[in-house]
Amino acid sequence: MHQENSTIRFNNQVGNGYYKIGITCGPEYSAAVPGQFVTLKIAGRMDPLLRRPFSIHRLVKRGEQVDGLEILYRVVGGFTGQLSEMGENEPLDLLGPLGHGFSVSNTVKGPLFVAGGIGVAPIVFLAETLQDRGADLSGAFVFMGGKTASDILCEGDFARLGMGAAITTEDGSKGEKGLVTILLDAYLETQKPDVIYACGPHGMLHAVADMAAARQIRCEVSIETVMACGLGVCMGCATKTKDFPGGYRHICKHGPVFDASVVVF
Repeated sequence: MHQENSTIRFNNQVGNGYYKIGITCGPEYSAAVPGQFVTLKIAGRMDPLLRRPFSIHRLVKRGEQVDGLEILYRVVGGFTGQLSEMGENEPLDLLGPLGHGFSVSNTVKGPLFVAGGIGVAPIVFLAETLQDRGADLSGAFVFMGGKTASDILCEGDFARLGMGAAITTEDGSKGEKGLVTILLDAYLETQKPDVIYACGPHGMLHAVADMAAARQIRCEVSIETVMACGLGVCMGCATKTKDFPGGYRHICKHGPVFDASVVVF
């Protein structure tokens, strides 16, 4: 974990209410794992008082050394509204990398990825990292779901990796109409991937975890939640699990990525 003064490199709108921001970071982020997150504060401002958490979307290298990262975010409140109005060279207070990420192995073959809305952010980082480490993505597939077409992001990133993709929207404005878990369930009737990685709304993760358990497929889920400190101190982001004394772990410290089999949804 490292706190530093960061600078915005770019802050571009990539969809209806969605932005991608690039910021500087120190070489400590070379050890960051997909699924980990950072917390941000606008330098010199006290409103909002608490830092805000964001998944790492991508690391940026200059030569062999990491010197920047990208965050994909949606404007949902005061802080993200302020953030969306900031531009190149403006300062941010950066803390990270934080939390426990996805397991990354070069022996994985044909993994399955499931992303709901802004949950696609760490999934891109994960897929790119697996490819960089020599994992076999030739049979990899991604399921992306959203309420409308504007919630479907990063199609090009997965296409560039040579991955197949299935898209659903609840209103039918893009891809199949309905929930992404319906298509996923049908896919798993004929295919059994080594592992399923998922990030998105709680209900989606619950359904994915149940499907994986029923078919004895290893599954890791990244749980989205409101966080106050991001360090496991305030104990505000507890989630019930089966494998820890007292029955609860903290999403910011022990997660946000968990083995789906231990989470009590």
